[in-house]
Amino acid sequence: MSGKRSRTAWAAALLTAATSATGGLIGTTAQALDGDAAASGASNFTAKIDVGDGARACSGTLINNQWMITASSCFADDPDQATSLPAGAPKLKSTATIGRTDLTTATGEVRDITQLIPRTDRDLVLAKLSAPVYGLSFLHPATSAPETGEAFKGAGYGRTKDTWVPDTLHSAAFTGRTVEATTLDIDGTPVCKGDTGAPVFREENGRPELAAIVTNSWQGGCLGTDPAETRTGARASRVDDIRSWITENTASTLSVWNTQMLAKTSTGLYHSMRNSNGDWTGFGDVQKVAGTITDIAYAADAAIKGKNYVFAVGGDGHVYEANRRPTGGWAAFRDLTGELGAKPAFTKIAVTSTGPGLALIGLAGGKVYHATQDADEKWSKWGDVTNLLGALDDITQVTTGQTTGGDTQIGVVSGTEAYHAIRHSDGTWSKWGQINKAATNVGPVSGMAFAGTGGDLQVVLTNTTGGVKHGIRAADGSWSAFGSLSSRLGADTMISVGAAAVSGEFQTAVVTPDGKIKHTLRHSNGKWDATEQVVGYPGTPQSVALTGSTA
Repeated sequence: MSGKRSRTAWAAALLTAATSATGGLIGTTAQALDGDAAASGASNFTAKIDVGDGARACSGTLINNQWMITASSCFADDPDQATSLPAGAPKLKSTATIGRTDLTTATGEVRDITQLIPRTDRDLVLAKLSAPVYGLSFLHPATSAPETGEAFKGAGYGRTKDTWVPDTLHSAAFTGRTVEATTLDIDGTPVCKGDTGAPVFREENGRPELAAIVTNSWQGGCLGTDPAETRTGARASRVDDIRSWITENTASTLSVWNTQMLAKTSTGLYHSMRNSNGDWTGFGDVQKVAGTITDIAYAADAAIKGKNYVFAVGGDGHVYEANRRPTGGWAAFRDLTGELGAKPAFTKIAVTSTGPGLALIGLAGGKVYHATQDADEKWSKWGDVTNLLGALDDITQVTTGQTTGGDTQIGVVSGTEAYHAIRHSDGTWSKWGQINKAATNVGPVSGMAFAGTGGDLQVVLTNTTGGVKHGIRAADGSWSAFGSLSSRLGADTMISVGAAAVSGEFQTAVVTPDGKIKHTLRHSNGKWDATEQVVGYPGTPQSVALTGSTA
């Protein structure tokens, strides 16, 4: 756009970028006009919205499994009165096609839009889908305001400079211009009819986050626009300042369960939470609130009734415990040596909830030890698992998970082999079983993490040759073949792997060799969500642990 104009003049002069039947359009491809066709699967959080069986078309953005965000003007009888859009079901039948880069294919998902929750201070609306979608990326709302001169990207299904109704999603590049209380002005790739509601996003630490959504534009260069119009500026509604409103109004898809993530990095120990809508809190410094431990070597966590227990191995080889109460306050780290008993220096630990208490597994001096905490938070002494089940050479990793019936499942990596044993509810133990022999497609193992979902044990493995695999030990003791997660989490040799069961879903995270934490989850129906890169932790991650909690 050229020159300076008042906000009122700006809005009056711009044209809505929605596609209407009177313009002969039905909604279309991505781009904000003159951008490039998006690569297959790229920006698959973008939706093509059809209102009234072709009466109008817009673009939208998936923000969790069952909610999108777009422009109110997509659904308003009069786009100029977008902030007066009533809440409730859309007046006209409305559908969203999500994750379909090429509209001539059958990829992605199609859902009806069943509920609208509009803002009254900007052209913005939340749109609920008739059923959840799986396997597609979300765009999380930005945590900081846009800035003048900042580089942004976009994707949409609007008209282009030479195509009336494109069949493919297009990508775009923008520059931030004027930032106001509720809006962001952008310039760059032209924004055309059908692009209303399209995402304007930034790359933050390698992960895209939603800064605003397109509402109207000059449409210079778009097919069907006056050739004399050369202005390419557009206006977008900000989302960074209304994160809490978004969460509150999508709470119908929230459960009480949160994922707790514990990341040990080069600078310390940090904690974050993810709610069931997929939003992460910022990482907090555990040692600032629970006390400093010298040279933390390893950490693990588990939760009972909303209380999150954090365990750490210090540079002295001792095991320390702290906990985060359901109210959010922390109890300080304490050395458990007096309660558990003195052993050789511990190098690894793993912990799981047993329902009323905890089961703690430790690796020290090449031996595996086990202890339990009861409902009154009293610890048993370390028991020598190796003496009970037999010695294994070169143990480097331990993990544990709980399945229904009171079985504590224990796993170790010995050399490049994975072993499994069970401590039953009556205190008896099974013998070591070699997972490499019990299941197929295991390969040489470098790391392992367990989580119990009902009677099933979910197992994720990292391999010495690179990649990540997932398998299940069913309640009847049978093993599935291990399937590759490398297309989701990466094909490198991972530094660390963690897992947890959260509200019946299996979640896993890895630390990659290039210093990233990646996370994904498997729903109870067996479908996987798209992988996301977790950001916001100080330093370089060295290990990651997960647990599920109701607070």
